[in-house]
Amino acid sequence: MGETGASSAGPASGDATDSPGDGATGSAGIRDLLGRLAASVASAADTRVQIAALEFAEERDRARDRLVLVLVMAIAAAFALLAANTLVVALLWDRLGWITLALLTLLWAAVTGVAGWRLALASRREQTPFAATLAEFGRDRAWLMERFGKRRR
Repeated sequence: MGETGASSAGPASGDATDSPGDGATGSAGIRDLLGRLAASVASAADTRVQIAALEFAEERDRARDRLVLVLVMAIAAAFALLAANTLVVALLWDRLGWITLALLTLLWAAVTGVAGWRLALASRREQTPFAATLAEFGRDRAWLMERFGKRRR
């Protein structure tokens, strides 16, 4: 029976000596939790930066492709318009004279105005650059505010 008492006293005394260890285990648990939180934040930030870099590269490529196409189109259109205008002036000069030039000038001014108006509309409708990255940051912020923004008592 004394042995039973001694064995039961052993764990009780072990509990008393383990209590400082429990505090150390508790702080180690907090350190582990903070380490995992920091790793998660770093991983999320890395993912977001990679998304931003990818979107930036895509936007740069799209802008370059558009610029090349616009330049080719503009040069080809300029030659076609020059030829067409020359033909119209040559055909109508005997009947209308300088009025032919005035009508062509008004026509191309109207085309320029319509093209500018369409470009302004297209620019307003275009998606914001880095929209996916900004959306991810917004979701991250909402999640963090939901998790950590409200203090629990």
